[in-house]
Amino acid sequence: MLKLASAFRLTHSTWNNGSRRHISKSHYDETVVYKYASQKIRPVSLGQLLKYRRLPLSAENILDSVSYSQAELPVRLAKRVISFHRLPFIVGTNPHIARVYSQYYEAFDRLHAFPSITELDAEWGFTRALERQTQLLVDVIPAISQGFLECKQYMPSEERTSFINELIRSRIGLRVIGEQHVALSYQFRNEQKATRPSPASRGDSVDDVWVGAIHTRLLPARMLEQCAQMVQNMCEMHYTTAPGYYIDGDVDETISYIPSHFEYITCELLKNAFRATVELSNRSNRSAHPPIQITITKGEGYVGVRIRDQGGGISKSNMRNVFEYSWSSMQESGESADDSGPESSMAGMSMQTNLALQQGIGGPIAGLGFGLPMARLYAEYFGGSLDIVSMEGYGCDVFLKLRSIEGSVEEKQI
Repeated sequence: MLKLASAFRLTHSTWNNGSRRHISKSHYDETVVYKYASQKIRPVSLGQLLKYRRLPLSAENILDSVSYSQAELPVRLAKRVISFHRLPFIVGTNPHIARVYSQYYEAFDRLHAFPSITELDAEWGFTRALERQTQLLVDVIPAISQGFLECKQYMPSEERTSFINELIRSRIGLRVIGEQHVALSYQFRNEQKATRPSPASRGDSVDDVWVGAIHTRLLPARMLEQCAQMVQNMCEMHYTTAPGYYIDGDVDETISYIPSHFEYITCELLKNAFRATVELSNRSNRSAHPPIQITITKGEGYVGVRIRDQGGGISKSNMRNVFEYSWSSMQESGESADDSGPESSMAGMSMQTNLALQQGIGGPIAGLGFGLPMARLYAEYFGGSLDIVSMEGYGCDVFLKLRSIEGSVEEKQI
């Protein structure tokens, strides 16, 4: 099967405001990408991400952090660029997938060009560039979702799943490393500007609970309340009605976790529960929507969340597909995903909902078949799990287990 490598050796596509232009790539450019891609990844442990727990941060801490980020991120980006070369030609030339390729190449090209950083002014320049690149890559998943939905007949399911899994795992690692350094850099500078309190008077300040992008005392009940409210609003916008919800269990339990990861996973699960409940009510002429029950439990080093709905459950024939990319229950119901793609679905949405969509949550209430498999990948990334138990004709129980980053028994590396 013809692969993309030869095509990408001749041209490199960049995208500006939706228009495509071709720039010739020199042999030197390609050599640099392959040079970085041939290097081994240097994993970082969760313990290392938390090693700056004890404030105040010092200039040495920040230079140590940027040294790792500057060395590691171009290697990981280069490996993603090369992975696109191995796609079948017809898949790689899909405009959505080609755009993602260009975004990864440009991110690599900008970050690898920075000279070695030894002082704070240079570190700040790299941090700002890294922040911009992280923002530019925020819509990767919606674009990849649309691209593979259009091209899934040209690539075996196993190969497609393997490529997407590696892309998403790599993306999580890139974002964790990049956002962790950016957050630490801002945290350091904010500390320098502020009047430093004495250690005895600091107590549980806002800074005490954050280590870069990691919140060391995240309250799942509060996050779930925010996510459920947002999804309920999305549901009302799409269907003009939405079920209620309630949160019970260990509502005061805390966890050390990355809030954006927690938010992504739970929003995807809640979106499915709300949609299923409303659609069953519409089909069965149910007089009122049963509420969504969200239960929190605590365990040794982890927090469990159960989301229970009365949305009719998942049929036995569909259960095998729910964690398959580009499969959506919308396809089974005969609906079209075309109007809820990455761009069109954002029209008229609030800023909060737009951000959720850009981070890969999908359309207003149903997406392109990436929600559940991505949510499971995010859950498993730090040693958690995601399982579904369906009672066909009644509803689903979804069990989410998230391991605390701090104090985890396993020294998970990313």
